[in-house]
Amino acid sequence: MSIDLDLELTHPISLDDLLSKAGRVLVEMLGLRSIPRLAVEYWEAGRCHASPDVELRERTAGIFTISFVDEPESVQVMAGKRSVSVSMGSPRTNLQYALGAAIAIALAQELGVPIEDDRGFFRSGSQTSAQDLLERLKVTGSWNDCRKAAEQLTGRIDTP
Repeated sequence: MSIDLDLELTHPISLDDLLSKAGRVLVEMLGLRSIPRLAVEYWEAGRCHASPDVELRERTAGIFTISFVDEPESVQVMAGKRSVSVSMGSPRTNLQYALGAAIAIALAQELGVPIEDDRGFFRSGSQTSAQDLLERLKVTGSWNDCRKAAEQLTGRIDTP
């Protein structure tokens, strides 16, 4: 079972902009000394395609997989009719949770909408603002290693 964060898709978003914003959110959330490099792949009909400068828009066919460069953790981003979902599949790590939350926060900031967390994984209740989620997940300290920084999230999220 995946952990999903859902948002209303109010307008198209450039994937390059989303990656840049999510990287900056990760710096703020995890106290990183540098912006982590993120990559995106586009999956359609079971095939991976290079993802040129494309936009996330309503009913985009296929799934975007966003991951850290040089790390195995990834999350999937899918667009539906007036919505976008950030999905974290199994097996999950704190670094994957951080990536999924950062993407959802960046999307919420750009779209000006709340984040729906129907399972209440990141907080009690089903809806939160980008700022509230960011404040809840901020770690203390200054880190070079994003994996070690993400381990500080233990106890702040409902890890299995």
